Amino acid sequence: MMTDMPYIKQFLQHESDFMGYLMAMTRDFEAAEEIFQNAAIVVMEKAGQNEPIRDFRAWAKEVVRRQALHYFRTAGQQRSLNMDPQLLEQISASFMEDETDDVTRKRELRALRSCLKSVQSPHRRMIAMRYEKRSSFEVIGAAVGRTAAAVQRAVSRVRKTLHRCIQQQMKTDRESGGLS
Repeated sequence: MMTDMPYIKQFLQHESDFMGYLMAMTRDFEAAEEIFQNAAIVVMEKAGQNEPIRDFRAWAKEVVRRQALHYFRTAGQQRSLNMDPQLLEQISASFMEDETDDVTRKRELRALRSCLKSVQSPHRRMIAMRYEKRSSFEVIGAAVGRTAAAVQRAVSRVRKTLHRCIQQQMKTDRESGGLS
C-alpha cells in the first residue's frame, strides 16, 4: 500500500543506526536482523493508521528499543548473553540519547567509502555479500571457498579495520575543522 512508503523509507534510512544498536545489545547478526524486521512490521502497521508522527526518528528508535526488549523477554536471551542488565540499559539509554546529525552521518559514510577502497578485493566481496546482500556466512563461504567460521573471522577483522579507519578519518576531519 502506498501510504506505507514514507514511513518505511524513513525507517530504512536509519537502518545502520538501528542495526548498530541491536548488534551492541545482541552481539548476534541474525538476532539483530530479526528484531529489526519485527520493528519494520510495527512501522508498516503504524503507516496504515494514517496518524502523523511528529519526530519519526525518535518514535522509530523507541519501536526498535521495545522490540529488542520484547525479544529478550520472549526468547530468554538475556541469560544467554551473559551481559549485565545495567549494561543493556546503558546501551539503550545511549541509543535513545544519540542525536547524530545528518552531516555527521554523511561524513561517516564518505569515510566508510574511502576506507573500503583500501580493503582487498576478496575481503571487499565478503563484506558486500554480508552487508549488502545479507548473505549468511555459509553462503559466503561456499562462494569464496572458505568455511563459514573462516568467513566470520575474516569479516570481523575487516569490520574492525574499517572501524579504525573511519575513526581516524573522522578525527582528521575534526582536527582540520571539518566537524564542529
